[in-house]
Formats: sequence, C-alpha cells, structure tokens
Amino acid sequence: MPGARFKFTVILLLLSFLKGYAQTLDTLVNVGGYKLHFHIIKGHGTPILFDAGGGDDASAWNDILPQISEATGATLVAYDRAGFGKSTFDTTRHGLLNGVIGLETGLNKLGYDKEIILVAHSQGAFHATIYANRNPGKVRAAVLIDGSTSCWFEPRLSDIQRQNDIDKIKFKNTKPGTYYQLSDLTDNVKFLGKSPFPSSIPVIDFVSGNPPFDNEKDTEDWRRCHREFVQAANNRTAITAYGCGHYIFLDNPTLVINGIVKAYSETLTGKARSELLNSGINYNINSANEAKRVAAANRYSENDLNSWGYALVKQGKMAEALEVFKLNTVLFPNSWNAFDSYGETLLKNSQKQEAIKMYERSLELNPASENGKKVLKTLKE
Repeated sequence: MPGARFKFTVILLLLSFLKGYAQTLDTLVNVGGYKLHFHIIKGHGTPILFDAGGGDDASAWNDILPQISEATGATLVAYDRAGFGKSTFDTTRHGLLNGVIGLETGLNKLGYDKEIILVAHSQGAFHATIYANRNPGKVRAAVLIDGSTSCWFEPRLSDIQRQNDIDKIKFKNTKPGTYYQLSDLTDNVKFLGKSPFPSSIPVIDFVSGNPPFDNEKDTEDWRRCHREFVQAANNRTAITAYGCGHYIFLDNPTLVINGIVKAYSETLTGKARSELLNSGINYNINSANEAKRVAAANRYSENDLNSWGYALVKQGKMAEALEVFKLNTVLFPNSWNAFDSYGETLLKNSQKQEAIKMYERSLELNPASENGKKVLKTLKE
C-alpha cells in the first residue's frame, strides 16, 4: 500500500528532530545476587521499556527497535529476564514478583526509574502488569502485544502445569530461566490475578487475528479475555491484528510500530504533539491494519509452529503434529529446538529410527544440549 508507506515515511521525517544521535549500549547490571542484561538505544524524553515473551530475550525486538528509535527519538530499553539471553540467574529469587523487583533495581541503577512507557509481548505482559501495579505513578502508557492474561490461564492451570512439570525436566541443568518459568506458572498466574493492571494507565491492546491455538475454545477465550480487559477502562484501545499470528510485531511490524509511536506521542506536549502528527499516526495504524486484513497473509514463526505442534499432540492428532514439526525443520533448518521437538514427537509415535536422526541433527546444531545427549544415548542403547 504505497500511500501508507509514504505517510509513515513523512511521520519519520516529522519526528526526526526529536531523535538526535542514537547511541547503543549493552550492559550487565547487578540487581542483587544475579545480573540483568540491558540493551539500550539512548535518546531523550520518556524511556520505552520492552518486555519479551516467555522463552524470548531482548533480541526478539531487534527488527523493530531501530525504526521506533527513528520515529520517537526516545530512549529504548530492552532486557533479558533472569536466566535468559545474557542475564544470569539466582535460584533463590525466581518467580514473577522477584523478576519485577530485579527489573526495578536495574532500572533504578540505570537512572530509568522515573516515568516510563511499557511494551510487552505474550508472557512479558505478566511482568508489565506487575510493574505497572507496583508503579502506577511512573507508567505513562502501555502497549500490550497479544499479552497473556490470568483470565485465560486460570481455568487451564492444572492441565498446563501438569505438562510444564514434565517439560521442565530437560531444562533443569541447561536453561534455569525456562525451568523456573515452567515451574512457577501456577504461582505466577495466581499472583497476577491479585494484581490488576491499573485503570489509570492508557493501554493499546493488540490481539492476534490468528491466536496460537488449534482449539476453538482456547481461541475464543483468548479473544474474550482481551475484550474484557479493554472494556474494564475507558482509556484502553483494542486493535485486532488481522492475518497475524502470536508474534504480531514480526508479522505486521508497521502496525505495532505505529501503535508504539501513537502511545509515545500522547505523552508529549506542544509542537511535538501536533494535530498533524496525531492524525497521521492514527491513519497509519488503520491503513496498515486494513492492508494486513485484506492480504490475510498468515505467517507463522518458529515458536508459533512449535506451539501448534504440541497443541496437536495434546489433542491426539499425532499425524498432523508430525507434519507441523517437520515443516518447522524445513522453514528453520538451523534451529536445534525444531529438530529436538520433531524427534521427541517421532519417538512418541514409535518412529525410533527417524527420531534418532532428528536428535542427531539437533545435537549437531547445539552440542551443549544435555537433554538431547541423554535421549540419544538411551535410544542407541
């Protein structure tokens, strides 16, 4: 849609005077017992904090941070939660609350503990919600991208936790962040349910047009929980990202970037918050979303396909699951986890020899996988 791209370019030019020279900083901050890794693009004005989804780290945002920096001129702060990316881990300080306390400590040491804008994806919304609940006076606005909610998880906790307790074992010695994320889900969701997102903070709430579930009930509940969240306060805006999977910011980056720019612009005053700027941003959100809806191009990420495959396994649709996992290895041939998941499912389907091949390929890509070594040794014995 050439018109939309042209108008978005105009917005970038209109905002470029805010930007200045963007300096990038990667730093480890001691937050008491462990260190958090922060990736910072320096600017000015209200900083924007990016909280990635469960299992992801700060690098998940790499494709859109430069454009957001160009558009807003703001300081952008992305970080790796404890046990992910370059951050270290303290096994005595796991769980949602401890994670947010560590984040608060890190932001304080960096000097970004005053006003802030929150951007969160998936289970990153857990952390954003608790941060906002504990610091309502500091959060100027929030953009939630297919955020996870206690509303959706609560009726499914028993089943999900039971599976988590099985899945977590392979991560115990290699990925403590993942291990405790799976272990702590029940406690985290219960804590989240008692800590609502403050109604005083404006929110743009994106929900995917194609949520990452094969089950119709799961999909409808995901959408319903988002509707109920938005309806709970007059300053919350709902946007359905048509044609997008769970990673909306990868499937339709223009839509999400414009949403973040809009949230940022509404914290400004004077010339920086001109009528022209606001009308231009609003137009681009609508036009980018409409173009995506018409195209209806449903592109899945590696994580989407992996989640879909496991959902099919749980439903007993083994043949379909194997096709999804196989597709994941074709689309992402350098992902050790794609081959590991495919091998695991082949083994469940009694296809031992094929499973061995997949585990061997997974170990070629990731020789440090202790779980892969253990499974492969058992299979060959």
